[in-house]
Amino acid sequence: MVTIKNAKALGASPACKAVVKLLQAGLDALDPEKALKSAVTLGSDTLTLGAQQFSLRKIDRIIVVGAGKASGVMASVLEMILGDRISKGLIIDVTSRKLKRIKVLAGDHPVVSPHNARLTHEILKMTGNLSVSDLVICLFSGGGSALFSDPRINLNQYQNLMRRMLTSGATIQEFNTVRKHVDSVKGGRFAEHCFPANVVTLLVSDVPGNDPAFIASGPTVPDTTTAKDAQRILAKHGLPQVTVSETPKDSTLFRKVRNIIVLDNEKAVDAMKAEASRLRLKPVVLSTNVTGEARDVGKRLLAKLGKRTAVIAAGETTVTVRGKGKGGRNQELVLGSVEALSTMKNTCLASMGTDGRDNSDAAGAIADEKTLKKAARLKLDVGAALKDNDSYPVWKKLKQHIVTGPTGTNVSDMMVAVRS
Repeated sequence: MVTIKNAKALGASPACKAVVKLLQAGLDALDPEKALKSAVTLGSDTLTLGAQQFSLRKIDRIIVVGAGKASGVMASVLEMILGDRISKGLIIDVTSRKLKRIKVLAGDHPVVSPHNARLTHEILKMTGNLSVSDLVICLFSGGGSALFSDPRINLNQYQNLMRRMLTSGATIQEFNTVRKHVDSVKGGRFAEHCFPANVVTLLVSDVPGNDPAFIASGPTVPDTTTAKDAQRILAKHGLPQVTVSETPKDSTLFRKVRNIIVLDNEKAVDAMKAEASRLRLKPVVLSTNVTGEARDVGKRLLAKLGKRTAVIAAGETTVTVRGKGKGGRNQELVLGSVEALSTMKNTCLASMGTDGRDNSDAAGAIADEKTLKKAARLKLDVGAALKDNDSYPVWKKLKQHIVTGPTGTNVSDMMVAVRS
């Protein structure tokens, strides 16, 4: 079970103790192993994937492929269920693991590397020349966009574009729209590659709103965006105008494709609501689709607080990088609220990435009304750090990082504010 390793140190005040308990409840609900076991059932001659049933007598080969931060765990569970019914498989995760039938290899994240492209080519080779009696089970989760990638433009040009987008303030939907139109496996292109085989994709959603077309940039999902959309996004954020190409629009290619979400941030939010009630706090859900500039979002949670209230949210904020510091969107979200927090008694705010890595070795950060004074005693200039997008050193010195290590899942970010 994934835990907040420094939970005791972070829960110094009653409000922060409650926040830590709520975040842990959210993490406990995000078990990809349980989710996959619920979605996959093997009978004597029938395989059920979600609502889709397959007669194993009509399936020649089962091939398992995929990518993302939860894909290795998913592959492990799938192999446990299907065993030697799996013909072969290859998964690209951020860490490797040893399985009997499926290779789980580590790729690079968050920017596509030559290594990722080589592994993607291996998957394309493995799934070449498929027949109508083959079944491809795809396992995709957050992180899949970078890990499963075959750029249609020069790799150095692609890497530069992705780095620029990461700091541009673009939303995940905008990011993935561009990716779909400069990559050979995104935006339904992998489904086109697998045609005429049966394809079932099991998804752990890291995308606010749970649109499967944007999870891992939708390798097996019909794309409703266009090349012109991608060009408009590049222009909007002042990014290089690279060559874009249209994604498959022929519905015939997707007739034997099913995309099933097995885990999302709503499960985490529901668990946090239940924990808040158990702690005799009034749960208020701000949204499961939170977006916006990270430094401003925390203040939106604080504005909804009443006495004995827990404001809960999930989603993915953005950071428009103007400085040269170190930190992630969750750490910046909390840092942007420290001044507002200093005027609120018995209040605590935290934000964390459910993958356990907020662009650093920390999952996120936590703060209360004493944080600003504590920073001043340590001669930390919170305003200057915020201006330089340098949240990580502040939380490191304050010892207010949330630390979990890699969680093996990724369903966007969790945010909690409590007034005790």
